[in-house]
Amino acid sequence: MAEQLSDAEILKLREIMTGWDGGKQIDDLPASDLTKQEKYIPVFNPSNGQTEYMELQDAVNYSIAPRFGRVWNESLSTPTAASWTGNVEFGRELAQALKLGCYLVKNDHSRRKLAATNHYLFETGELAKLDGSMGHYQWGWGVPFYLALYKAGGLWHEEISLRPIPGQYNYRIPVGSISAHGLACIDRDTNTLCSFVNEDAKYRGGNNNADWDGTYRTLRGTAVTSMTCEAMRAAARRNGTGWMCGTMRHSTVIKILFEIIFGTRDVQAAYNANLDADGLHQGGLGSGVTTWSGAWNTYNGYHPFLPTTVGIELADGCGVVNYEVKDGDNNVVYTAPVPVFFGLKNMFGYLWRHQDDEFVKCNENQTRTHLVAPSIYGTWTIGNEEGMVAYSNSPDSEGYIKAISYDHLENFPTQVGGSASTYHCDYFYKDTATSGFRLVLRGGDASNGSDAGASNVDVSDGVSYSYAIIGSPLCEAEEEWPLEPVYAEAA
Repeated sequence: MAEQLSDAEILKLREIMTGWDGGKQIDDLPASDLTKQEKYIPVFNPSNGQTEYMELQDAVNYSIAPRFGRVWNESLSTPTAASWTGNVEFGRELAQALKLGCYLVKNDHSRRKLAATNHYLFETGELAKLDGSMGHYQWGWGVPFYLALYKAGGLWHEEISLRPIPGQYNYRIPVGSISAHGLACIDRDTNTLCSFVNEDAKYRGGNNNADWDGTYRTLRGTAVTSMTCEAMRAAARRNGTGWMCGTMRHSTVIKILFEIIFGTRDVQAAYNANLDADGLHQGGLGSGVTTWSGAWNTYNGYHPFLPTTVGIELADGCGVVNYEVKDGDNNVVYTAPVPVFFGLKNMFGYLWRHQDDEFVKCNENQTRTHLVAPSIYGTWTIGNEEGMVAYSNSPDSEGYIKAISYDHLENFPTQVGGSASTYHCDYFYKDTATSGFRLVLRGGDASNGSDAGASNVDVSDGVSYSYAIIGSPLCEAEEEWPLEPVYAEAA
């Protein structure tokens, strides 16, 4: 026997029928007043199964120019972001949207994307050569994008979009790239900085010691070191306009991309291949090549020991590739865990990096004033203030970094007092000089351990300093890269 409806159910059914009969088609609705005012539309939230409302203008911006970011609670010391903000679907596909990965880039800045799963092929399936005959083997992004970095209510926001983010000051990041190995090689015949995977003697790295050719210490096919910053800069510019050695600009953007995608400032956190509950990356990239101490000097006097082939097998993936460093008797003396970030190898650790567009001035109170080149097309000299702009001041002592200035894309320490597992998790090194100028070296080396990282900075060395542990990546941008953000009006 059919179950009888209750009086309450009958009443509700009548209400539904009345609503249905009174329903209107779109054409039956009154025209909306187009003057600026709040208007809302219903939206379905799949995360909780509820129908919610959204302001119409927000819905338009969300659909045509999604943004995604991470938020840190500045009252806490944890390096892990407190939450994400924006469009989580865009966040899940951010690497693809930005076209992060490896390219072959010619001196005129034309570039061809390599296959996401095989760097010996172009994404079209054609054969790709990394030996220099088809361009520089670079890692970067294939579209310009926008960054908004701001504080709101005690929270620090880092947000990214393919269009200016309304209501915020935006940094426009032009298409650019950096050596896919993380460090550059050099053409010894022309003294030109390059990013090739080539073991020919003309590309011998380190200090060009030919006596090691054919031995376990060979420098063929390794990064170039033992050059001053000015010499590195000159070698990079031989590729043409818009080519530099390592830059603050590239270093900062890579750090921020990592923080937004992985949701932490601790790049040395253990690598976790699993996505979190929101489908986002989590964890870090492991220790990196930072844990080889005194034995490195005994092995080869602190010269490069990683071939530029390491990590290519991961293509545009993320993870850690272990490389066994062997001595003359074929014994493994160090297993180097090379971090890979969507195809970029060694984004920190292994060798320190000269910076093309920045250095510091030593002050009487032992702080350091950060001096930065405002244009990538300008003329400046490392150690000469002319043409540079003064930005933040560093702490007067060294230590683990607690606070950083992101203004003007600086990524420059302004406060110490953290640790290897709190705040930015990286170390700030300085000497006690009260006058003169110092290099800005970034990233750390193979003996720095937990001090190393994407924020690790050393301002202890004079501007003419060079050493076996200091190299630099080859960097480029296809257009001007200003450091002043531009405000985007809210709708």
